[in-house]
Amino acid sequence: MPFYPFEVGRVFFIPGCRLGGFRVVAGHEHGVMRKALDVCSKYNAYLISLHFTLTPKGEKVFTLFYDLTECSKPLEKIAEEIRKIESIKEVTLIEQQAEGFIADTTSSIITASGMRVIILREILWSILVNKIREKFGSGGEALLYYIGWDMGVKAAETHKKMAEVLGLREPDEITRILGASIFTSTGWGSMQIEEFTLNPHHAVVTVCNNFECEIAPASKQPYGQLTRGLIAGYLSHLLGLEMEVNETECVARGDPHCRFECKPRK
Repeated sequence: MPFYPFEVGRVFFIPGCRLGGFRVVAGHEHGVMRKALDVCSKYNAYLISLHFTLTPKGEKVFTLFYDLTECSKPLEKIAEEIRKIESIKEVTLIEQQAEGFIADTTSSIITASGMRVIILREILWSILVNKIREKFGSGGEALLYYIGWDMGVKAAETHKKMAEVLGLREPDEITRILGASIFTSTGWGSMQIEEFTLNPHHAVVTVCNNFECEIAPASKQPYGQLTRGLIAGYLSHLLGLEMEVNETECVARGDPHCRFECKPRK
């Protein structure tokens, strides 16, 4: 299956282009977004990004970004026309901050599944993780591991509550259906549970495109301390015993993926 990154699409840098956008809030009527898109299209506005969400009140909120370089009508006039569409409640302009650069400033709060999140770009994440290692050496590696452990425990607590609602009872089910899927969908990497047995307790976890390790400098040793701690904390909480996790393969040292062997700590 082809791989397509999920573009969050809140910042665009397209030199030489005139950019603009709208945040549109509408009622629940069908077809309203299509009508707004048609308005923009007829004036040669080229759509570069569309994000849609449904609020708890049933309102439709969609954010549109356009290349307006060949657009035949000003952004404000297009907004006025969109406002005339039945069931449209609000249209907020998003104007470029500079020629060829636009950032969505209509909301400073980003959420995922109702919980607040931030977007930390690769270069900033690498500074955060790599500087901890650089400044504190093995102590920094231990710090990352235990941060990962606490993250894994907190994730497992949340997933157990979700599992009760979904009727999932076994730790391997919870890990495969919730743990691996959520890890993957939130951009950490593509997680696969290759093995998971309860008697004896043993698991093998593979992570492709591991974000922590792909931004790492070349290393002779496995690099995924945060990921290793996260898996250990997660499984330990689900199984009710302390699990030891070792990274046996790592992309930072040239392996095709990261692989983690999980077993009870002796």
